[in-house]
Amino acid sequence: MRLLKIFIFAALIAIVGAQNTAFAEMPEISAGEMYFDVFKGCYVLRGNVSVGVNNHGFKANVTADAAQVSVIKQKCWAEGNVKLTQENITFSCDRAYLQWQTKTAEVTGSVKFANKKSVAITSDTAVFNWQDKIVDFYGNITLNAGKKVALGDGVTIDGKEYQHVQYNVEEDKILALDKIFDAPEVTIPDSTE
Repeated sequence: MRLLKIFIFAALIAIVGAQNTAFAEMPEISAGEMYFDVFKGCYVLRGNVSVGVNNHGFKANVTADAAQVSVIKQKCWAEGNVKLTQENITFSCDRAYLQWQTKTAEVTGSVKFANKKSVAITSDTAVFNWQDKIVDFYGNITLNAGKKVALGDGVTIDGKEYQHVQYNVEEDKILALDKIFDAPEVTIPDSTE
């Protein structure tokens, strides 16, 4: 029994220490139901989930039906009516996976992206690199681009349906449009990995 108490105390010390050093700021977490799973080392959230992230200048808010947030691994898994909002952009999808260390968000299932300025994109999956501010959309894409959107060198809009679109969020610029593209498989890993 004494060994179990020591283990739990050591785990709590490690978690508190990780919370203070892993993020520029500790994420703001709220939900209808929330608890901390000591064995997984993550918060388990259900119902009206909201996770506010401030990771070295990248500020975003994730809302979902359910999520798990690992402060130690610096990751968030969200599912069910997921919405990722950051400044003037919005992603909505079925599932999302955010990694603070790699500064990426992978989104899958009924992906809808909107830049309030000029672009709306739907796709099967997408990967957003928030350090570079570049999003790659994959599979069954519908692109609605306004007249103000910039185009990269050699890029021309030819219809609305594509298999790959690369978009620079900060510059409001389409970098690549591919009608035929061998897309990488974007899958959300299990939160136990």
